[in-house]
Amino acid sequence: MSDSNSTDIYNADLSSGITAFDTKNFTMAYQLLAPLAAQGNAESQWRLGMMQMNGLGMVENQPLGFENFILAAKQDHVFAHHMIGVAYMTGEGVEKDIDKAIEWFEKAAEFGIPGPMYTLGMLYEDGKEVEKDLEKAQVWYNKAEQLNQ
Repeated sequence: MSDSNSTDIYNADLSSGITAFDTKNFTMAYQLLAPLAAQGNAESQWRLGMMQMNGLGMVENQPLGFENFILAAKQDHVFAHHMIGVAYMTGEGVEKDIDKAIEWFEKAAEFGIPGPMYTLGMLYEDGKEVEKDLEKAQVWYNKAEQLNQ
């Protein structure tokens, strides 16, 4: 089999796997994406992580899901950074650590997505997990709002 042929198959599996995931056919998504994740594909690792974290089409395995988020984040996968922050914030798949959560949300915010910015704003506004800081909260809310204009 030639290289271009195997690349085509790889791309077709990735595309089909993403479609299966998006249409909530998680069993099919897992079959298609797991081999690609094992080969180091960040998008596959992130989606596999989501399925493992939430028990979608499989038995929930949060530590494994967290590991896949880390693997995807090492390749600068935007949403993996955000999900690692969520994991540290909630203690799902990893020991709860609000400082690490904030660190990961800030990394995710650098990619210019609003989700982590809103989360940071809420954390500082709430003042339950971290010292209440309404100025910091407003800064993060403003950054998120600018993206949504």
